Amino acid sequence: MPEASISSEAPSFDVPSIEAMNAYLPQFQFEKLAACGGMGAVYKAYQESLDRRVAVKILPPEFGREKEFADRFKVEARAMAKLNHTNIVGVYDFGITAGGHLYLVMEWIEGKSLHDMIHKGSLSLRKATNLAMQLCEALTFAHEHQIIHRDIKPGNIMVNDADHVKVADFGLARPNTGEVEEENPFGTPDYAAPEIRGGSVVDHRVDIYAAGVVLYEMLTGTVPQEPRKSVTEFTKVSTRWDAIIAKAIDPDPEKRYQDAGEFRAHINVAMKQAAEGGESGGNPMAIDLGIGLGAKKAASAVPNKPAVPAQAPAQRAKPAVPAKKPAAPMTQQQQLMLTVGVVAVVLVGLLALLFWPSSRSGGGSAMGAEATADEILQVMERLEQNDSELARMVNSFAEDWKMTGADKSPASAVAQKLREAQLAMVQAKAKDRVEAARRAQIVAAELEKLKGAPSVKALKEAAER
Repeated sequence: MPEASISSEAPSFDVPSIEAMNAYLPQFQFEKLAACGGMGAVYKAYQESLDRRVAVKILPPEFGREKEFADRFKVEARAMAKLNHTNIVGVYDFGITAGGHLYLVMEWIEGKSLHDMIHKGSLSLRKATNLAMQLCEALTFAHEHQIIHRDIKPGNIMVNDADHVKVADFGLARPNTGEVEEENPFGTPDYAAPEIRGGSVVDHRVDIYAAGVVLYEMLTGTVPQEPRKSVTEFTKVSTRWDAIIAKAIDPDPEKRYQDAGEFRAHINVAMKQAAEGGESGGNPMAIDLGIGLGAKKAASAVPNKPAVPAQAPAQRAKPAVPAKKPAAPMTQQQQLMLTVGVVAVVLVGLLALLFWPSSRSGGGSAMGAEATADEILQVMERLEQNDSELARMVNSFAEDWKMTGADKSPASAVAQKLREAQLAMVQAKAKDRVEAARRAQIVAAELEKLKGAPSVKALKEAAER
């Protein structure tokens, strides 16, 4: 919680004093009321037993008297406590006070809210997109654990002095059950997806919608209205940001980004294009991942050298040698076949690394360019059956191909950029999973040595001995 986040909204209950909270929860030393509003209050407290500052959030006592709500609160608190991620405020404990207030004990964050940063006008394009990508990482992790937040807004996003995002207030979080949403008295209308307002089936895509609104607000200083103004009317950026935001906040969930990782990838590639001076307007979906930019930078860093004469004097005395006839340029079809072939070989190699058992073992040859048609089909079947996230990622550019016209000009520069973007996304995902697999191997090896009850703390202590 930020130091100055006390809401102007009138609380709907008598907010207990510091003295009362010390009596209710004597295991904490309450220091100040940090925030309060219609749905609860947050205090800054010191937990002496673990020598740490914590945030203690309480709800109005009427919620504690409703058994159904209290039971659901317990289930959700346990689910939130499992969301151990660098961009999510940690939940340490929960319970009910002697005064009947349901409470959560959370990580205390020294910083300010994104809401304050937006309204102070302190966000550059680079900072805004960096914060948006961290928000997407938090949502990706939560969604992978079948938790949706449902109230993503700048006031629930904390940012410390190092521009590190912590998503707070998962108090409205719900398991992703795919059921029709009941009447929702919570949430914030400006960030609520149409299906929340309309009583339709609610899933993780409501968070993607809200994140799209937050990105628009970071770029413009205001939430989108109808009709929505282009971000270019507020700041000097490319119209590509309009296309990204439009997809994120599409009223139809099926037309939005289907996962937060895909949304993050599009923000990332657009930001890289902007960093390379690509803010020229142009086609918003002409995505450039910056592949090969290292080579461009290296070339631009080479000092200018004197031009080499076209022909030295000694060479003029020699009889001219007939020049070789230049090779005929490749046809568009040949260029397409070559490009698709190269991308296919690399992609199959990556998929083999992820899904083919022999590629993980020490023996046997890893599947790659020598894969048979049957092996490739088996890998693709495993991809669809076992990894819906990566399958969506591989398929995600089909809509972009159609929007940019790349399907009609598959050898064009735009089509090549889309291929590069998709390949880079899969490569990044492969790298993440290889690193995760390595961590899992280390943990498994250390667990074998462990004699006591397994825990991360026990493994750390064993490693320090």
